[in-house]
Amino acid sequence: MCGMEAGMNRSVTMENDALRVQVYPQIGGKVASIVDKADGYELLFNFPDEIPTTHVYDSPYGEHWFAGWDECFPSVAPSPYVGHPYDGIVSPDHGELWGLPTTAVPTKDGITTVWHGLRFGYRFVRKLFIEESSVVAQYTLVNLSPFPFRFVWAMHALMSAKSPAEIELGTVTMRRSHLANEQPVEGTFTWPYWTEGVDLSQPAKLMADHGWKSFSQQPIDHEAVIKYPARNRSVRIAYASEQVPAYWGVWVNTGGWLHHQHFAIEPTTGRADQLDRAIRDGSAGQVEPSGTVEWLVRFSVS
Repeated sequence: MCGMEAGMNRSVTMENDALRVQVYPQIGGKVASIVDKADGYELLFNFPDEIPTTHVYDSPYGEHWFAGWDECFPSVAPSPYVGHPYDGIVSPDHGELWGLPTTAVPTKDGITTVWHGLRFGYRFVRKLFIEESSVVAQYTLVNLSPFPFRFVWAMHALMSAKSPAEIELGTVTMRRSHLANEQPVEGTFTWPYWTEGVDLSQPAKLMADHGWKSFSQQPIDHEAVIKYPARNRSVRIAYASEQVPAYWGVWVNTGGWLHHQHFAIEPTTGRADQLDRAIRDGSAGQVEPSGTVEWLVRFSVS
């Protein structure tokens, strides 16, 4: 079932027996809510704020309604492109998409949202729908220029920390990125121990007023699992593409960033939030001149 209201600050609700999903198509395609109907638990982070009534393109992300799930593209951190024909052009904070007007089309089982780049020549399409106990996001990126285009995309879904969670990534080598105050941190570690005593797999047990961001060194080859012991429920996040490798980006915030508590397990096409850094280390995604690439994320509850 899918219901849609008109207007920029109106939402679309998708619902079946397992899940209820709320999307704001004109607010950057934001997924504001995913409710696990088994126990009514809200999986996404939210906070009291005014719902935007105007577009906020190229604004500081932390000054606006950053709750829920946004698509970050073509970067996460504000950063310049490297290479012809966009050399030196800066991607905004958390990318272009969350601040751009969109075209949204209801479909039989969901909603398709379309963005057109402002500083870069592309069309970005996300088909979002519910399939049994999964939210499925199918992505299509079309390069509208006759030059190769490099990009960092991240599924920036901030998860609620109201019920203690355990994050399972397996034995994965991670690269430290930065702390809550955006201070860069060097070096690698084996998941989940950032350093001795700092176990990122259990956010509820970490010291307060801190934040940690890290990336997997190798591309994703298995799903991530978020377990909620008190609820006896779990979320599985799976990434698939034959064209674009992605990495795990993990963000854990215990209050160090804007005094909120949340975490995120983000499939991302780069080992850095900065577009220039990901281009230089060879991890940024790429679409060929006038080409198209596709990928898929499955967000499943059980």
